[in-house]
Amino acid sequence: MKMQDIKTLITSGTIILAVALYMIFGRSPAEDQDTKTVTDQQGTISIEQVEEKTGNKRFELDYIKAYDGDTIQATINGEKRKIRLLMVDTPEMNYNKGDAQPYAEQAKDYTINLLEKAKKIEAVYDVGPETDNYDRLLAYVFVDDVLLQESLLKEGLAVVRYIHKPNNTFEDAFRAIQQKTQDAKLNIWSHDDYFQNDGFHPEVVQ
Repeated sequence: MKMQDIKTLITSGTIILAVALYMIFGRSPAEDQDTKTVTDQQGTISIEQVEEKTGNKRFELDYIKAYDGDTIQATINGEKRKIRLLMVDTPEMNYNKGDAQPYAEQAKDYTINLLEKAKKIEAVYDVGPETDNYDRLLAYVFVDDVLLQESLLKEGLAVVRYIHKPNNTFEDAFRAIQQKTQDAKLNIWSHDDYFQNDGFHPEVVQ
């Protein structure tokens, strides 16, 4: 065998070995993170759990529009109604003379994106009043079987707020989800003191 042939075999073998090692060990941290993110976005609170714990049955709705991240309009049994997501609050779109609070547009866009692409939208009431003082329906809203409140909390685009017993069946679960996002300093939580006990403070966001 000629020396050139030997060099060619060695080079080819090295390349094959390198490819094999990459296939086995070569996943980058970014690729692993992408997979983890997709997994994390799957809901942990199922619609079956909500039905079981509240004793209420799901109902379907047809999305019309979003006012902000936590309030939408939909058609239910042919009737147009406003729906307020239970126990979460997103920054306001019309806060100060029409100006949006920080992350208000992101929260609204996130909600719109999910609802416009949804194949199925369902909601479930909690055990208390079905409407608030503004005649908005109060509900857990599921988009393709994933709880919208949970998704917003995980993204750091909503906070747990406006807790009114007995409409707080999943309060502890919501707070646990929020704590993980807060620890990760995502979006709303990336600014210290933006959200305080009395609400959002846009002045602290530069």
